[in-house]
Amino acid sequence: MLNEQEFIDKARQELQIPTFELTKQYLAVLQIQMDNGIAAVARVNINHSTNLVAVYFKVVKEDFFVVVNVTKSPDLKIDWVWIELGHRVYLTATSEELDFSQLSGFLTLTPLTGWSKGDLQPNNKMHYKFSRVSFELNKELPFDLEEKLEDLVTALENDSEGIINLSKVAYISIVVYRYQYVSGNAGIELTSNMINRLAKLNLGISFDQYISGKAIE
Repeated sequence: MLNEQEFIDKARQELQIPTFELTKQYLAVLQIQMDNGIAAVARVNINHSTNLVAVYFKVVKEDFFVVVNVTKSPDLKIDWVWIELGHRVYLTATSEELDFSQLSGFLTLTPLTGWSKGDLQPNNKMHYKFSRVSFELNKELPFDLEEKLEDLVTALENDSEGIINLSKVAYISIVVYRYQYVSGNAGIELTSNMINRLAKLNLGISFDQYISGKAIE
């Protein structure tokens, strides 16, 4: 059985005593968040690949992550270091005619969040001018876009009738918030299979990108 802590400890060693030049470049411009004096882990993906475990570390005041890959066999060793962008991927529907309860009534998905037109906003100064219902399957940021989108669409396909009916009375789409490192890969790809799956659900998709961080030299 794999011991997750062993991979975490090995990955932390790379941040303490870098063996890759890229690690040194990242650490020169990014500050790893520390908890009780040790690098804070945001996620451990034991199944990153057949022989690799990916350990994700939080970056101070950023929503992207420094990731250290560690080999499973024959020995634990550092394979590579890279940046994982932060992602939020969720379904949302809005209407100026229907309230939150009516929008929610189309869906069997849970949990649902949102508000009704006329509700007071959190600042207690303004009222919402439209109603919204949203469904976010995975709220954790350190996952790539393809993984999150695949999981969300699979869940939505289990409620396809409700989503299609909702699309007839409200504006509905998938929203992607992408927290991009300025020196990271900004590419986005949707496969033809994913496009077809979205089309069958009568769903569009929108992307909001937020680029931050200090560039590596």
